[in-house]
Amino acid sequence: MDFLRRLALTASYVTCLPIYKVDLEQSDELLAGLSKYLPTVGLLIGVCLFLCAKVLDLSHAPYLVQGALLTLFWFVFTSGLHLDGLMDTADGIFSHQSPARMLEIMSDPRVGNFGVIVGILLLVCKFAALSSLGSTSLFAVLFLVPAWARISEVYAIGKFTYLREQGKGKIWHDTTNFPGDLWMSAFLPIICTIGAVYMGRQLNLLAVVSVTFAAGLLCSHWLNKKLGGQTGDCYGAVVEFSEAAGLLTAALVQCLG
Repeated sequence: MDFLRRLALTASYVTCLPIYKVDLEQSDELLAGLSKYLPTVGLLIGVCLFLCAKVLDLSHAPYLVQGALLTLFWFVFTSGLHLDGLMDTADGIFSHQSPARMLEIMSDPRVGNFGVIVGILLLVCKFAALSSLGSTSLFAVLFLVPAWARISEVYAIGKFTYLREQGKGKIWHDTTNFPGDLWMSAFLPIICTIGAVYMGRQLNLLAVVSVTFAAGLLCSHWLNKKLGGQTGDCYGAVVEFSEAAGLLTAALVQCLG
C-alpha cells in the first residue's frame, strides 16, 4: 500500500491527475525518495494519452486534428511542468553567459525569446510526429515514450550534482539512490515494452524507446557540461527533449517502413 500511496503522491505532483492531495507547505518532505516512481507515472500518462487517442480514432477525427488535440492533452496532463522547465533552461543555456549567469537567467520567472522559440519548436515537432503516426503505431508510442523519457529524468536526477541550495528538485536528488533507483524505476517500463513488442509484433518500438532514452542521456550530459550540474528546470528539459526525440523517431521509422 505504501507503494501505491507514494506513486499516487508522485503522480499528483507532476501531473494534473487529482489522485492524492499534496500539501505544498510540506511538499519538500513528501517528495523524498519519489524520483524512482516517475517512469511509472509516465506509464499512467501514457494510458491517459492512449485512451484519448482511442476516442479520437473511433470518432474518425482527421490526423491533423488528432495531432493537435493529443499535443494539447499531453500538455494538460503534465500541467506544462516540463515545458516550463525546458523554456527556462533554453533562456539560460542559449544566453551564452557564464554558468552562474545562466542559472540566474533560468530562475527569472519571465520567459525570454529563446524560451519561447524552443518551446514553440518542440510543440511543433510533437504535433507533426503525432499527426504522422498511424493508429497502431500511435497507441504503442503514446504508452511507452512518456515512461522512457522519465527513466532518463531519473538518470539526470541521480547522476549529476544539483546546483541550487533549495528547490523541489534538490530533495529528489538528495534522496535518490543512484544507480539502484534507476534500475528499479526502469523495471516496469521494460516489462511493458517487451509485452508491447511481443503482442504488437512491432520491433520498431525498440528503436523508439532506445532513442527516447538515449536522447535524454545526451541532453542531461550536455546540460551538465554547460552548467556544471542540473536544476529542476533541467529535469523538465530532459523529459521534453526525450519525448520529442522518441515521437520523431517513431514517425520517421514508420515512413521508412
